[in-house]
Order: sequence, then C-alpha cells, then structure tokens
Amino acid sequence: MQDGQFVEIKPTVDEILACSFSNWYPKFKQYTPFEAEIFKPLPKEFIDYLKSDGIELPRDCKEDSVLFQEVVPNSDNDYSDREDDSNDTRKVKDPTEGFREFHNLLKESLKRMKAVAPKLNWSSPQDATWMMTGRNMRCTSTSDLYLLLKSSDYVNHDMYHAFDESVDYEKENPSKFQLELVLKKWVDINPSMEFRCFVRDRKLIAISQRDLNYYSFLDEIKDELTDKIGMFFDDVLMTKFDLNSFVFDVYIPKPFNRVMLVDINPFQRSTDSLLFSWNEIATMNVDSDDVSFRLVTEHNSGRFATKAHSQNHVPRDFIEASVDTGSMVDFLRKLKEMELNQIDGSDSDLEE
Repeated sequence: MQDGQFVEIKPTVDEILACSFSNWYPKFKQYTPFEAEIFKPLPKEFIDYLKSDGIELPRDCKEDSVLFQEVVPNSDNDYSDREDDSNDTRKVKDPTEGFREFHNLLKESLKRMKAVAPKLNWSSPQDATWMMTGRNMRCTSTSDLYLLLKSSDYVNHDMYHAFDESVDYEKENPSKFQLELVLKKWVDINPSMEFRCFVRDRKLIAISQRDLNYYSFLDEIKDELTDKIGMFFDDVLMTKFDLNSFVFDVYIPKPFNRVMLVDINPFQRSTDSLLFSWNEIATMNVDSDDVSFRLVTEHNSGRFATKAHSQNHVPRDFIEASVDTGSMVDFLRKLKEMELNQIDGSDSDLEE
C-alpha cells in the first residue's frame, strides 16, 4: 500500500450494535466508575421531540433553569419597551404532553441520582456542554437534560447517521436498531487520566490521551499505564467482549492501581482517533507486541490548543432567542442596532 493512501474501514451493523451502551454495560458494570440507568425502547413521541426543530422546554423544566428565567421589565434594562403580554391568553402546548409518563420517569431518575450525564446508544452531548453553567454534562434537572440532548450534533448522529459507515446496513430494514437513553450517575473524573484505546484483530495496538492538554507527569508513568491498560484488556475485555476490532475508553484514578471502563465505541472513522489518524490505526502491525502510546507533549501542545467541540459553539444570545419568542425579538433588535451603528460609523469616517 502506498503511503497516504486512504484505507477503507467498514464495520458491520452487528459490530456497531455490539458497542451500543445497553449491549456492553451489563457485562462490565462492575468495572465502570458510574451507576447507569438505561431507558429502552424510547417512546416515539420523545424521539420526535428530540428530532424537532427548536428547543422548546416544558413549563416545569423552565423554572429549574437559569437560562429560561423571565427578565422583569424595568427602566434599567432593554426589556422595558416590550409589549405587556400579561393578558396574553394563548396557550403554549407542553412538548412533553405526548410522553408525560416518560418525562416523569426521567424526573424520578434524576431525583434518585441527584446529578447525571446523559448519552444515547453511542454518543454523549459533549459538543453542547458550553451551554451549561459548569461547561460539562452534569444535569440536575430535566431542563438540563433536554437542552443538552436537543442541542447536540453528536446526539443527532446516533439518531440519523449511526450506520452510515456500515458495510451491510439496509435503510429499508432497520428493525434491529432501537434508540436508547442512558443516564449515568455523575462522577467527577480527572480528565488527565482518561485514555482512548484502539483494538484491531483482537490486539491492543494504540492508546491516546483523551484530554488534549499537556500534562507533564504523564510521560513519567507512561510505561506503567501501558502495562495496566494491557492487563485490563487481556484479563477483562477479551474474556467477555467478542468483537475483533473496537475502541474503548478507560479511566485510571490515583493511585493508578485500577483501570475503569468508561465507554466502548465502534471501530470506524466517526469515532474520534484523537492523536492518531485512522489510516495509521488501520495499517499498524498487529503482529507486533508494541503498543503505540501517544501523549500531548510540551512541544506539540500548540497543535491541540483549540477548545474541544468549539466548532459547535454559537452565541448564547442565539440560544436564548431560539427558545423564546420574546427573546428572539430582542435578539433581532440588537442585530439591527449593531447594523445601524456600523452604518453610522462608516458615514462618520467618510465625513472626516
């Protein structure tokens, strides 16, 4: 094969499904750092809600979220000239009307676990965390939950494109696939100790640091980490997981004597290869006993300085406007004022 030649990677539908959370979690629950509740199958009305345009939240959700708290008009803010809508008798339909029972189940789960991190079969809404107060996936209310899920391109991938890279998927016959919602009890994890591991033909061939920031201490324990992850792969994963090729994420908390399984992903290009390229992974020598372990170093840290998922970020004003008609009016008004100010500024420059 010539250097740089594109290598095709095509998993089967069954291989992708095997990496769905509900298929691997029961086998490895004792090795994970979190408790999880799986909701499957999902009500059609809830799926339709996730797929619908806009981010309309139920009334009981809005009261829980700072993002949706009403601004009281007064002389000190820009809302004072908004028309008084206190007499508006129009009723806004509750979006959970069609799945109220399921909505209540989610509320009960949140109440029991206090805080959760959501995901669908394969993907978590990490690309939408910039909208959250803590800039993470920690949800303490259904408003947090729905906001993350409806704002995430990664979640959309699971709903619309989960099998796009499959070699044998038939769109006309997707009967084996059921969307699931997973609520994982929130656990604080040190991002410097998360690693993504690549398995091809039942051989651990590569390990990448997950958080793309530079941590000087990692290089000192690199060999120890390789041994720990290798032992976990041989003793735990290989004995209970049948796929030949897959990707798994682990967390190794101090004092670095235990490896914990965080996730299992399909061996396909839509799974982030982080510090490797997929061509590299697909062409590595599986007969070698060496495992390629890559870390962000002091010298290459600049290459990864861009904030993760930053391509998904949009102004917060736009989000507020998209979920509230009044906010949309104010948002458009601000845009108009900015345009007029720019025009006035240009005219002033011409007059000078």
